[in-house]
Amino acid sequence: MANEYYEKAICRLTCGEEGDCDKATAFLISPNRAVTARHAIEDHYSEGKNIYLEFPNIDNEPIIRTATPLDTIYDLCTSITVLELNEKVDCDIYLTFCDYPIGKDDLYETFGYPIVKWSMGQRIKSNVSRKVTEDMVRPYDWDIDLNHQSPIENFEGLSGSPLFINENLVGVVLTESSAHGKAISLGSISVESIKDVLTKLEIRVDSPIKDFDMNEIYEIGEESDFLNSTFIAKLESAEIYDHEDCQQEFFNAEIAKSSIESRGITTEIKDLGMLKEIVKSIWKTQHRPYKDEKDGNELLTKVYERVEDLNGTTLKISLDISLIAKKGILHQLSDECKVGWVKNYKKRLKEYLLKGSSEND
Repeated sequence: MANEYYEKAICRLTCGEEGDCDKATAFLISPNRAVTARHAIEDHYSEGKNIYLEFPNIDNEPIIRTATPLDTIYDLCTSITVLELNEKVDCDIYLTFCDYPIGKDDLYETFGYPIVKWSMGQRIKSNVSRKVTEDMVRPYDWDIDLNHQSPIENFEGLSGSPLFINENLVGVVLTESSAHGKAISLGSISVESIKDVLTKLEIRVDSPIKDFDMNEIYEIGEESDFLNSTFIAKLESAEIYDHEDCQQEFFNAEIAKSSIESRGITTEIKDLGMLKEIVKSIWKTQHRPYKDEKDGNELLTKVYERVEDLNGTTLKISLDISLIAKKGILHQLSDECKVGWVKNYKKRLKEYLLKGSSEND
């Protein structure tokens, strides 16, 4: 799901001056562009009221910008509006739409600024109630009905908030359905319904990334061949020839790395980097007293045992990475020539490679 890191890119929107303004939410998609619900700025179209964006979570002081919609000539009739900021906003994250297929009961998350929580904002998590299709009666602008379990009874101001499913930006929250003065559900427009508009404005829409379960063990496919990899040469130069398990560990570590990097979530990437440094530190502690310059079987075994011992404590981070992948990080480091399995592993590797080269001549 979306995490607190996304809040940096989400801002408060007001259309009009203090005391006479509509309030909503918007979010950055680039340094000088933001997205919101179109109805939130109707007074700009009808009365020329100014649009203000306030970003409270990027710096110590709120960042305030004015903005104008890109569709001022009404050539894009849609339920969302893309805003052009008068001055760019430097942020370490900009949200990117994803053409993710939304299904009934999918878990969603959103964050925005309903008026009753205008200062701090409100995070809402629940599930998709239904996907409204073209053959259903549709008396409103949205096509995704959302349940909610929040104690808030009025979500006015939440319109324009980003909708996330599986950490993908899949839509924009538009408004609420009410009964007896209390909000009973929320409505959102999906990327599928606004994709033509986004494409016309040259706004990027990603395809969904295959979601790997990093706690699952993946078998090496026939197309994967690591026998010419540096980490294999490192193992064999240390007289470790039974390395099928090492290859599988490396393969699973590569899957975890690729999955995390493709999602582009900075906190996850940092966690993976921290895990890599801890694994390297474990190796270093075992490598320093190691004396053997030819046989690395004992060192590999000791490092593996230490990784296993610390798997549930020191090596336990927010990312749910399998023990096999954590062992595979050792071979990733070896492939980068940052670790080895004998005392002078770089010298030993050179000797091994030279010997292999001379045998092939």
